[in-house]
Amino acid sequence: MDLSNMLAGLIEIVWLDLILSGDNAVLLALFTRALPQEQRRLGVNLGTVLFIALRIALAYALFVTASVAGVGLAGALILLFAAPAIVRRGEMEQDTSQPPRRTLAAALFACLAADAPAALQNMLGVQAASGGAKPLVMFGLALSIPLLALGSAQFINILRKTPLLWASAGLIGWVAGKMAAADSLVAAIGLPLESVRDFAPPAGAALAILLAFLFWRRRRLKGRKK
Repeated sequence: MDLSNMLAGLIEIVWLDLILSGDNAVLLALFTRALPQEQRRLGVNLGTVLFIALRIALAYALFVTASVAGVGLAGALILLFAAPAIVRRGEMEQDTSQPPRRTLAAALFACLAADAPAALQNMLGVQAASGGAKPLVMFGLALSIPLLALGSAQFINILRKTPLLWASAGLIGWVAGKMAAADSLVAAIGLPLESVRDFAPPAGAALAILLAFLFWRRRRLKGRKK
């Protein structure tokens, strides 16, 4: 990987980590709110450790299976659905429908289950932006850890403003396209690799922006009816 591609990968990873890192502080507050004070503090600490461990496990699994046919295409599809999801990022704190968890184990399990989709999308984004380069994968994983510990709500609120919202969705689609084009299944079925690699990223960006816009518009219309 040359210097320009590495710098581009670093920028993409930083941006993707910020928008896909997850509402972890909100999750912990939401699911531990009914616990006694001492258990709540323990739950926050253990929950953060579990979030980090989940991302390490996912990053490793995605890295070692990157060459398996179909994994890149499946990952690209999952990433595309992350684009409309960023429209509602930062709104979980308004969710009062979640029942309180009365035990520490139940609270931690609920946090982990709620965080798993965001963690998968986060590590898929890092894997896609890195182009399979191990140093970039390690950088993306390392960057996600302080974001988990310190929170990224302030960045999320900024990146959810238009036009940054559309730029974020476009970046997700762009790396999803790169991930799909790099899948060995594309070569196996005889598609022209150069054409696919040129076409897939902009096509993915356009599709991701469209999905995010449709989701955003539907939410706006629903908000007006209330």
